[in-house]
Amino acid sequence: MSTSALRNRSRAFRRAQDTHDQREWNIKKSTKESDSRSAAESPAKALPLQRFSTILDREAIAWIVLGITVILTIGLWRYSETEFARRANESFENDARKQEALLLGRMQDYEQALRGGAALFAAKGRVSRAEWHAYVEMLHLDNALPGIQGTGFSLMIPKGAKQRHERSVRAEGFPAYTIHPAGDRTIDSSILYLEPFSGRNLRAFGYDMYSDPVRREAMERARDSDKAALSEKVTLVQETGRHEQTGFLMYLPVYRNGMPHDTVAARRRALLGFVYSPFRVADLLTKVFNDPAREVEIELFDDQPMPENLLFASTGSAHVSRYVADKVLQMGGHRWTARFKSNPVFESRTESAQPRMILFGGLALDLLFFSVLYMNARHRRAMRNVVEKLETSLDSFRALVENVPGAVFRSEVGASSPVQQLSHGILALTGVPPERYVSGAVSYVDFIHPDDRLMVGQTISEAIAKRSIYNIEYRIRTVDGLLRWVSERGRVTSDHAGRARWLDGLILDITERKAAEIMIRDLAYNDPLTGLPNRRLLLDRLEHQLAASSRSGRYGALLFIDMDNFKTINDTLGHEAGDQVLGEVARRLLASVRESDTVSRLGGDEFVIILDNLGDTAATAAGEAGELGHKILNKLARPYRLGEHLCISTPSIGVATFCGHATSADQLLRRADEAMYQAKSAGRNRLHFYADPPSAAARTG
Repeated sequence: MSTSALRNRSRAFRRAQDTHDQREWNIKKSTKESDSRSAAESPAKALPLQRFSTILDREAIAWIVLGITVILTIGLWRYSETEFARRANESFENDARKQEALLLGRMQDYEQALRGGAALFAAKGRVSRAEWHAYVEMLHLDNALPGIQGTGFSLMIPKGAKQRHERSVRAEGFPAYTIHPAGDRTIDSSILYLEPFSGRNLRAFGYDMYSDPVRREAMERARDSDKAALSEKVTLVQETGRHEQTGFLMYLPVYRNGMPHDTVAARRRALLGFVYSPFRVADLLTKVFNDPAREVEIELFDDQPMPENLLFASTGSAHVSRYVADKVLQMGGHRWTARFKSNPVFESRTESAQPRMILFGGLALDLLFFSVLYMNARHRRAMRNVVEKLETSLDSFRALVENVPGAVFRSEVGASSPVQQLSHGILALTGVPPERYVSGAVSYVDFIHPDDRLMVGQTISEAIAKRSIYNIEYRIRTVDGLLRWVSERGRVTSDHAGRARWLDGLILDITERKAAEIMIRDLAYNDPLTGLPNRRLLLDRLEHQLAASSRSGRYGALLFIDMDNFKTINDTLGHEAGDQVLGEVARRLLASVRESDTVSRLGGDEFVIILDNLGDTAATAAGEAGELGHKILNKLARPYRLGEHLCISTPSIGVATFCGHATSADQLLRRADEAMYQAKSAGRNRLHFYADPPSAAARTG
């Protein structure tokens, strides 16, 4: 309430006390006057209630409420449907990424098997058929990498050496051996070794893959890049015409020992041949995605996802998938497109009946609420009789007010002495009985904390101007000097002309509640041992710092600190000693940083520091963070005195710089954590900066 209103209220209490005795003996004389005055005041008092009752008496209100609640129910239903669809899509994307990683990983495994074959040639220079058979047999590809058609070696044969080569192979016990298809070519190749050397693979013995344009393109790409290369889709020579499948090949070049191959021209001169693997796509991918319980199907296309480029489809069902995602895969210098589609198992698992329950349950509640309002409107007249009876108990209510916790008051707005009533609860609240306020000996305004008086006055003045309810919390100081928190709630009542007439309210002591709120806030956002911000407050401040960095364009850094060998202190000296060390670590960290920086305890012996405004470039920020990090290393490495014991616990620090929202708060923490573990791996008691890992394209070439 305003300062002037409070002072006027006190003066009015004094006037009310002075007139109390005279009113007692002159009550009979004033009965008639009181009755006439009450008759004049009753319409003004009842006007707001009558208006409200008139509104509730209208059945149209029930229909309006029904319309609003139906709209809200439909909105909530649509939101829940959208939310469940979003979650299902996230789950689908996650499953698709897993399948993608599975396929990429398997192809990398096949490449590694070929690299082993290339390494065999590099080590021996010349590999015999028996040695190649022994090498492939030791790989146990049928068990380790099922789905591969074979592993072989194709020899490059220059022009003029073809007949000599054929005689040499025939002398090994293959009298029918010949390079095919027949023809006079500048250079030939021949599949010399292929394991397992049986079944379909016998058809490929002696085949010149270099004569086929599709295979030759992949072979030349492998030769010139010195990397594994995948071909476009082909029909393998192993196909017999029955159960024919689309296939592809993976090549890895083999160069002659002792010849340089550091340039493209040198590689072409030094080329001996290729280790390679042919794949029947259906056989391969059926093994890779051999999971009967899978929830995601795959269609694999060679380059663009067009029907003529289809390599493999995990299901032939005509089911129209609800979720579809295309992933571009770069492998062996060649592009595939994997189309992942949800199957009925996934869609059944992610489907929820909750949106329908919200819709139909909400509509049922809406109708129930409508029925209550509608029936209530029809019975308002009967309720008015009850209201009239309640008005007769007004005197009893006034007596009851004195037992209400806190101080109940009524003030007349705009009068020179406005206060009409003040309960005895003011004595427990301020330590001063109501009679002293009425007599003017003390003023309630004087008990309000000086910093809160202006706010209280403005709030009450605004409520009077708007004819509204106000609810405000502020501090008072009792006659004993104790500081208390109170909550004042008041309501402005207008007369029939719309002028503010009465200010009624209640003042309650909320000191204990405020103390509990402060304690809960501290427990929620601060570490109880060190008093530092905990993980929740850290993430909140980190989000704010990322936003500030995004606006300013300046870099910051995150330091992730873990105390080395801290467990030894706990195990040898006890957890109380460990808590003392953690407290000292917190004090040393606070003494090392700026006031604008944030030091927090993440948990256990882990601490995180947010450094802001370190510079306009990543290098500048890294330099500033590194300087502070080494300063912290020196401080935390100093011994800790625990009674008679002197303990050593050095830190390992990981640093990750940031600028804006390029990385999320959680990702930034993970980066700093990863850098910290690299510092530990490097020998502890040191600082390590996070470095981005190489991209997938860089890893696969």
